Amino acid sequence: MLPRFKYYDLQGLTPEEKHAEQKKRWLTRQMQDPEKAEKIRAKGRTNKQAQCQRAKLLKNNLDQGAAPPRFRRQRPLEALCVQHVSHPIPFNDHIIDPVLHNVPPPRQTADAVVMTDPPPQHLADATRHLSPPDLDLISDILGIQVLQQSGSVTWADGRRTVLPCIMSRGIDICEDNDAAMVRFLSEFLESKPTSDNVAHIEHNGMSRGLLQQAISEALRHNKPVLIHGSNINDAPLLDAEYLDNNFGISPLMRVTIHAFPPDVTKRVRDFTHPHKTGTIQQFLNDIDNPSKIQCILDLPLSHMGLPQELHLLDHGLIYGWNQTTVDCPVRSGKVHPDNFTTKSWALLHHAVFVTYPHHDADGAVMFVRIKIGIKFWVVFCPIHKLSHTALQKGQMLFADFAKNWEEIKLTWRAEVITLLEGDLLFQPAGQVHAVYTPKKSFVTGGKFFNYGSLHLTEISRYINAKKVHFLTNQVHESALETFQRMTIALPRLSPSIELYHRAVVGLCLMVINHHKYIASNNDHGYIIASSESTERAVSIATAILRQFYKDMATAQRVYRSGDQSDPGDLISREDLSTCLRSFSSFAT
Repeated sequence: MLPRFKYYDLQGLTPEEKHAEQKKRWLTRQMQDPEKAEKIRAKGRTNKQAQCQRAKLLKNNLDQGAAPPRFRRQRPLEALCVQHVSHPIPFNDHIIDPVLHNVPPPRQTADAVVMTDPPPQHLADATRHLSPPDLDLISDILGIQVLQQSGSVTWADGRRTVLPCIMSRGIDICEDNDAAMVRFLSEFLESKPTSDNVAHIEHNGMSRGLLQQAISEALRHNKPVLIHGSNINDAPLLDAEYLDNNFGISPLMRVTIHAFPPDVTKRVRDFTHPHKTGTIQQFLNDIDNPSKIQCILDLPLSHMGLPQELHLLDHGLIYGWNQTTVDCPVRSGKVHPDNFTTKSWALLHHAVFVTYPHHDADGAVMFVRIKIGIKFWVVFCPIHKLSHTALQKGQMLFADFAKNWEEIKLTWRAEVITLLEGDLLFQPAGQVHAVYTPKKSFVTGGKFFNYGSLHLTEISRYINAKKVHFLTNQVHESALETFQRMTIALPRLSPSIELYHRAVVGLCLMVINHHKYIASNNDHGYIIASSESTERAVSIATAILRQFYKDMATAQRVYRSGDQSDPGDLISREDLSTCLRSFSSFAT
């Protein structure tokens, strides 16, 4: 059994928040004991029945014209039997069913300009009101989408979810791996608008420019960005008709399914390669099969992508490919299609699928939007200064999280980002994260490269070349072609784009030393062929390093010093133009 954390740092919480967290933890401990949990539920049910009975009596008295009892304050009748109310009728806190106990307040978000600062009172008052969250994520799937004998766990925000469970010869083979991982993830506190590690944004009324600026600022400082959605409550059915009519996903489409089982032994031994082939319809036929836990990753959606108001965040496509074909025409036909076909995708998940801590391949900024379902997205942020070596060693701790959990707590600061329908999450390059899907879900997403966060891209790709089997998913070596195009775009890059020293040096290193960034699981032996863009990109990158750092050795020494999550100071565009003048001439 995985040991559970006993304490968390409550520093910075208000007395009310601290008291609420302590009550949640007390309930969590009580619910781990089946006997105590049943007593709490029984008392809660008795209490609710009594409350509803009193409400009925009061209603009958009023219907008959009798005055309400003088000792009882009048309340709206419809509120007396409601499960979640703003001002509940007083009763003993310790006998409330945990599903109803201590309902978290509606999510409050700050204007993007204050990012992680607490919202001013006038902003907090104006924040949209969300309906009380559904804390019970068990009742409507137990015995239907998951096995009846599945266990459960209570998360720090009070939500109760089912644990992964697959029975083989009377034994739950998930208990020591996937179920243990979910318990481990459930220990971490929910991310709040006041977080120092995650930027929470409410973008209603914000201009497109301000929204893009806020997202870029957070990403280049290695912070995920959560843009709160509309908290949709009437999501459509997740079936073949929905996917076909709304996204053009044919039920006959052939896909790669991550399955658990049929090859249970392989999943337990190596969770990175549990693949089988099938169709969308076959996957959906099993989506309510309690004996299977499956997902489809990287479901192509090339016609989708970033929301329209955020298209300009994709610097690799907008500037790298769109604006370099005159200076550097594509004549060789050697451009890899992955540069365009893998930029947007969808994810399909069965209930209770867990993805272990990892970082995504390619070193791209990733975004995901919840269409149907809910996800617990757990992000791990380094406590100490980020470096290539420290990040690599820190990620390797997750290979045996049960053994290393104490060291993990000292190395990483983790937060649970609860993604509801309509929410949009941006994740910086190289972000270590784990994902738990408590209910069947469908999400869309994609990836892109941004000039401001290329220093994080370089770190991510460096680790890909060292330990990719443990840390990443699908790898596309074609990304280096986009880096060449982004470099070629620099001499004519719009002055509105801010460039930072460490980020630009990271781009130059990936272009000049591209052979050092080929992922270690490159089973197909794919090597970027020299093309019309290679020589020009290397020449521009070399000129930049000589302008600001004299030589490669100095550039690398400065680049790898200090906190490598820092993008560095702004580059003087005048100095940059000086060293790249020959590349912006019409004669070149």
